[in-house]
Amino acid sequence: MKKAVVLLHGFGEDSTIWSGYVPFLQKDFFIITPEYARLSHLKTIEQYADFVNDIVVASGFEKCILIGHSMGGYIALAFAEKYAEKVLGLSLFHSTAFADSDEKKVARSKNVEFLKTHGTEAFIKATTPNLYAETFAKKYPEIIQKHILASSTLPVEALIAGMEAMRERPDRKHVLKSLRCPVMFIIGEKDKSVAPADAKAQIMIPKFFSSLILDEVAHMGMIEEPEDCLKFVGKFLLKC
Repeated sequence: MKKAVVLLHGFGEDSTIWSGYVPFLQKDFFIITPEYARLSHLKTIEQYADFVNDIVVASGFEKCILIGHSMGGYIALAFAEKYAEKVLGLSLFHSTAFADSDEKKVARSKNVEFLKTHGTEAFIKATTPNLYAETFAKKYPEIIQKHILASSTLPVEALIAGMEAMRERPDRKHVLKSLRCPVMFIIGEKDKSVAPADAKAQIMIPKFFSSLILDEVAHMGMIEEPEDCLKFVGKFLLKC
């Protein structure tokens, strides 16, 4: 029986962010892509993790490998904290186990107010370009526009719920330290969402780790450097 791999999307995107990876990974693994971008009833990262667990169980699996992009990484860590016995491997894909700093919490609160006042489309247009490295955004404006168009349809209530859940999540470095399965990090040197220094600071916390640091990538490695990231993910999955 194939092992289950759970691909967790980030904030302001949906599961289609993994569409380039699924055809390759599903040859050897059972791929689960939970969709929570349009849900507003999930109020904490822990509730997102429970939602993911329900999907894994419904798919017939007792254990899984978690790959979380950004907010998806926060969910993966919450899952690993509550369901440690189910985790065969965990990847933080442009994500962090650290809680938000006071400055970051203030920024998230401002984003909530912006969403309430201006709605989804204005928020997505303002924030999406910053997810990509400047050189990439200039070279591939059509990719940025495609991301904006897709995400502009997300319900504002769902975005607000997700933003508030991220703001209130606790520090989970202890989860990384307690894991006895392979842990993988993918880090972008030009990431404006997850500070590269913070991302690197967590690399050596887990017992078994591997890391890929991308010099010219920001927050969207699966799109900015798809081949390198997919190759690294493939190697990681074999370790699990």
